[in-house]
Amino acid sequence: MSETANTTPIAPKWYDDPGHPLYLHHSDQPGMILVAQSLNQENFHIWSHTMLMALTTKNKDGFIDGTITRPPASSEAETKQWTRCNILVKGWILNTISPKIAESVMYNDTAYEL
Repeated sequence: MSETANTTPIAPKWYDDPGHPLYLHHSDQPGMILVAQSLNQENFHIWSHTMLMALTTKNKDGFIDGTITRPPASSEAETKQWTRCNILVKGWILNTISPKIAESVMYNDTAYEL
């Protein structure tokens, strides 16, 4: 007679779910260039549209439209993950804007403020 182990499947954590906005794929790196054309003083509409498309495909558009907000401090793990994602999105944006514009926005705390 064989014994079967009583095991409870481990529920996936929110940060393991590719559909969750705080999920980070191993290929998500701060040095990535999501938009080929750099933002300058003349191409905001085209740049913003293509950046929104790129962030939407990565499920990170909520960081720039304000729908993904910093979690309460009581949720330490989620706050840390949100901070990682926010910094990553800020990096992606800063990588695709002209140096002159970057100088004026790089010290904003959130991607939404950029």
